Amino acid sequence: MLRAVTRTTRRRFAAPATKKKKKKGKGADDDNPQDGATAFYRAILDAPRKTRPKFSEEEARRNFEIGARYNRLSRIKHCEFEAGLQLKLDLQQYALASLPPDLRKQAMSLDDVPLPPLDRRFWALTPPIPGFKPEAYPDDDED
Repeated sequence: MLRAVTRTTRRRFAAPATKKKKKKGKGADDDNPQDGATAFYRAILDAPRKTRPKFSEEEARRNFEIGARYNRLSRIKHCEFEAGLQLKLDLQQYALASLPPDLRKQAMSLDDVPLPPLDRRFWALTPPIPGFKPEAYPDDDED
């Protein structure tokens, strides 16, 4: 143990970078500054950092009280939701326990549970676009 502490050599994390030749082909344009995505991400990375505003002691105390109240009410709402869910589970288990054994076995089996329909519609953030046909736009991923 003492040898490890008194060792004088410097620890190296990685070998020095070596220059690599650019590939010709698909991956050659990945770092092209003219590329829109690269420019977008560079703008994000080069953006100046936001500084935290300076609050007076009264504003800081008020912000703390608002945050504490939000946390308390969020916890109460979460606990109410969890209690309601647990009540439903307890009632379900009580109902299953009160059934005769043959009906309990049938009620607990998942054989009769139908799959959701294949054309089931899901909620979306935007309404459907009238006249849009997704078949007209083939996926690029399917190669």
